[in-house]
Order: sequence, then structure tokens, then C-alpha cells
Amino acid sequence: MNIEYFLIAVLVLGILIFVHELGHFLVAKWNGVGVVEFSIGFGKKIWRRQIGETSYAIGLIPLGGYVRMVGDDPRELDTGKSEAPPLTPEEGDCVSEEERRMRADRSRWFLNKGFFAKSAIVIAGPGFNLLFAVLLSIASFYMYGKLVAVDSATIGDVIPGYPAEKAGVKAKDLVVSVDGKPVTSWVDLSTSVRLSDGKEVAFEIDRPQDGGTPQRITLRIAATDDTSELAVIEGTGSKRSVKIGIIPDSTRKEVTFSEAVEQGFAHVYTLSVVTVRGLAGMIQGAISPKHISGPIFIFKEAAKSAKKGFEHLLDFMTFLSVSLAILNLLPIPILDGGHLVFFIIQALRGGRPVSLRIQEMANQVGMVLLLLLMIFAFGNDLWKL
Repeated sequence: MNIEYFLIAVLVLGILIFVHELGHFLVAKWNGVGVVEFSIGFGKKIWRRQIGETSYAIGLIPLGGYVRMVGDDPRELDTGKSEAPPLTPEEGDCVSEEERRMRADRSRWFLNKGFFAKSAIVIAGPGFNLLFAVLLSIASFYMYGKLVAVDSATIGDVIPGYPAEKAGVKAKDLVVSVDGKPVTSWVDLSTSVRLSDGKEVAFEIDRPQDGGTPQRITLRIAATDDTSELAVIEGTGSKRSVKIGIIPDSTRKEVTFSEAVEQGFAHVYTLSVVTVRGLAGMIQGAISPKHISGPIFIFKEAAKSAKKGFEHLLDFMTFLSVSLAILNLLPIPILDGGHLVFFIIQALRGGRPVSLRIQEMANQVGMVLLLLLMIFAFGNDLWKL
């Protein structure tokens, strides 16, 4: 990966993290919560500036961020001490005078706010990511138009790791026949693949980039229970999907701004549904955990998108922003969704918070789960490399 594409990948991730934390920050300020620190990235600070009562910082490791608010530590409420030392993301942080003044006013403590205020602050991060995804999608449709499938058996793209790519099928290949049976449209091709039921088939390919010389490619079509809705050929008449990992060729059609808005919302809605179904499929065991990816994949895909052009980069950022929003809404302690669950339980108990011991245990379990997930995702990334 060239250094410029690596920097673009860092910038992409940084923008999405910034948008997420900005949601928490703005809604916290709007609800009168004292914000001690707004940081993008973890580890050693490479930049820091105090503006008003809040410290703004950039960390060396661009894999996350945080908004630290006064009164966000349940142990402070449990002891009732307004001068208790804060939980800081790093060792060595000290309590500034600005923070002491904010902490002295308990009305500005995050955990002292009402249910709706706390919930709004927590949901604002994922909410801003979804809103940002919509804006990116609208911009993409307005600038580049809407993709319209070409009525032919021409392959628009090939998805890595699937049988077509392994067999040597390439983008812009025209499939002339399947097992000697002519195909003239994408519907013909899809039907032939679906009826194969996982057996080995032979594609006759016309490859324009090689002078139009017909080629015969044999591949085994994968019959799988994977229900992730990647844009690949799949059977619709049975519970099992038949996938080879190819996307139909398409062209761009210009749209008006109102059409771009409509398409942008629809696209983000579809991405959200697909992401939720994918997560549900993994939990149910219907989708292989090998699809879980980590930071190496994100950096690699961001760089690849940047090489293909700004349009592809916008599309990848939209996908990543939706994924970040939905993952943060999972009901796992230490994630936004986990905090929301605690607030709901507290509201149902008439305002009595979950005991400190249970919260600490839940956060420890959540931390271990996330750590194991990160290790697994990192291992998947290395295996794919």
C-alpha cells in the first residue's frame, strides 16, 4: 500500500470516527453536560488544544475516539463525592481547573441527567453516522448518477474469495454459454447458475480486453447457507443460496437532486437491513465468521476504493459509516447500545440504576468480548493476506 493511499485510509477512518464522536459531543453540550475531552484516536497525543472548558486532542492510534464527560463514572454517583478522580482513557491525565469547576456543579454530570437526555447523547453517535451515510449517498447519486443494470450477460465486477474469482473470471467478461447452453441475458445466466445446484459448470467467456478470444473456464459453484446479501447471483427458490461472486455490468443514469435524495435514503436503508441481517446470520450460525473483518481489511479496502476513484471511496465510506452505526448500537456493555440498555433498565426500575457491581461485571464481560472479537477479526485479516 502506497503511503498516499495509507494516509487516505487513515483520513477516511478519522472522518467517520469524528462524525460519531461529534454526535455525542453536540448533544451532550445541548443537554448541558460538561465535556472534559474530545479525542480522535487513542494512545500518545500528537496534538492537543484547550478551547473553553473542553480539551480537543488527536491520538497516535486512529482506531477510535471518545468524548469524556463529567459525571460519567457510576462510582462517583455511588460514593457521592464530587471531587472523585475521573476515569481517564490514559494514565497520567490530571484534573484541570475547568474540569474541577464543571464537576462541582452536579447538574452538569452526565449520569445525573434524565433518561431521554442520556439516551439522546448515547444514540447521537450512531445517529450521526447514519445521517452522514445518507449525505454521502445523496452526494454520490447526485454527482455520478444511478447505476442501471445492462441487459446482457456481461460481468461488471468479481468479488474476491468466491468461485468465479478463483477460477479466473474477470470484470467485463461476457458469458456466452454455460455448459454449452447459450445465454444472452443476466436472467439466463442467473437461471443457469441457480439450476446447477452446486455442481461443476463450464463457462464460455468472450473477453474483449484480450481481443475477444473465446475462453472456456470451469468452476464449481458454491451452494451455501450464507444469507449475506452481497450483490452476487443467488437462488431464490430454496433456502440455500447459490453464489459464484459476480456482479452484473451496469451503466450510470443521471438523476435530479430530489431523486438523489430519495435514492440516498433508500440506499442507506438497504445497507442497514443487509448489515443487520448479516449480523443476525452470524449469531445464528448461518453465515461464516470468516466474513468478520478488522482494521487491516478496512485500511486495505479504503486504499483500493481510493485507487478506483472518488465515487468508489464515497460508496465505501457510506458502507463503513452504516456499519459503524449499527455495530455501536449492539446491546453489548461499553458500546452505545449497552449503555442504552442500562438506562432502559433504570427507567423500568423507577429511576434506580443497576448496581455498581453488576455494571462493572457487565463492562468487564463486554470488554473481553470486544477484545476477543478484535483478535478474531485481526486474525481473519492476516489469513486473507
